[in-house]
Amino acid sequence: MEYSSDDDSVVSSGDEMLNMVVPFSQDSATQKAAKGKKSESDDDSDNDDDGGSPSKKRRRVDENDDNKNDANDDVAAVNNDTIALANATNAFKIQFNDQKIGTTNKLYWNERRQKKNAALYPVRVVPREEVLGLCLKEWDAETERPVQYIQYPHKQIKRDLGLYDVVTVKSLTPYHGDGPADSWCSKRIQQYSKQLKRTLKGITEIDLITEEAFLNLVLKQSLKEEENEKERSLLDKAAPVESVASEKEDEKAENDSSSNDDDDADGSSGGRRSRLCRSNNVKSEPLRVGDVIEYYKPQSVAGNPDALCEAEVKFINPKGDPILITSDVLTILPSDHQVKRVKRMHRGKLLDHNGRFRAINNYVLKKEGNPNAMKDIMAETTARTKATIQRAKDEIASRMDDGGFFPRDLIRN
Repeated sequence: MEYSSDDDSVVSSGDEMLNMVVPFSQDSATQKAAKGKKSESDDDSDNDDDGGSPSKKRRRVDENDDNKNDANDDVAAVNNDTIALANATNAFKIQFNDQKIGTTNKLYWNERRQKKNAALYPVRVVPREEVLGLCLKEWDAETERPVQYIQYPHKQIKRDLGLYDVVTVKSLTPYHGDGPADSWCSKRIQQYSKQLKRTLKGITEIDLITEEAFLNLVLKQSLKEEENEKERSLLDKAAPVESVASEKEDEKAENDSSSNDDDDADGSSGGRRSRLCRSNNVKSEPLRVGDVIEYYKPQSVAGNPDALCEAEVKFINPKGDPILITSDVLTILPSDHQVKRVKRMHRGKLLDHNGRFRAINNYVLKKEGNPNAMKDIMAETTARTKATIQRAKDEIASRMDDGGFFPRDLIRN
């Protein structure tokens, strides 16, 4: 017996009646609670989509704070570098004031032993004329060097700026160490910074940055001067120089026309002199002890008649600094200073010589003379001054005795 569609609908409706929940019963309450929990979970998922859980929110806030702190640190570092560079630039202009620093081979670290620790100082080797008149000890040009300390003028430092001293060559090491030549040795910079922290009370991080910036300014200026010197040397090399063949031809011609070998050796004969004085760039004219040179004072303008001087050459050291020691010991002539030989020593006699101005290092030089000439001349000058003063005292005392002015014992020695 087959059921019709109406019977199926009756059966299905009967099942639905069995599954119905009576209102206000226990099953109805359970279903409502389940629906409530589901709606809460849906709300939580919505909240998670909007802002995240509280722990995630805190983590995100911490990350934002860290990013802000990093940005603040970067800004502070930039500000510190700017302040340090400005302070270092002002101190550099005041201390050196357009002074020539010299090439990079003049920059060193000076290491000194002080009790148990080794003290480290950046220095520059200076020429003799820069320390002229300063109260420095006499130094050996082969084993010692005059130096100037390079240091930023921190307020904790009580001594004068630009202090000069004499140090041994063994205590000097190149400024770059084993590193590149365009920067100071990083290892020694760190050691020097630790030394400043240890010796200078109250020094700050900005002070250490300023110190390094000051040293970098000195190095930058030195590199610039070295580059300029290389350009000048290239220009000098590019200048026309006479060939060796022409030199030999001139020498042969003058030997044929000259009858006095001694005069030729000294450069006094006409043909020899014309060859020797032909060019300022050729080392041909000799300069010897006993010769008299003419020059303008280094601190004056060439051509000023009031600045023209004469002096006798007492000592020559081609590798020394200075090269020449003359009878005018208070004037130090740099190696590239222009001098003219006006008299030459020949067989114990001074003869006139028609020379021309050329740099000292462009003469043919050899080491000769008295290396202690400066001390001897100073001693002679002191003795002569004392003798002059004593003669004046004796003359005044004699006049007083003759005239009966007052007794001699009133004059104090």
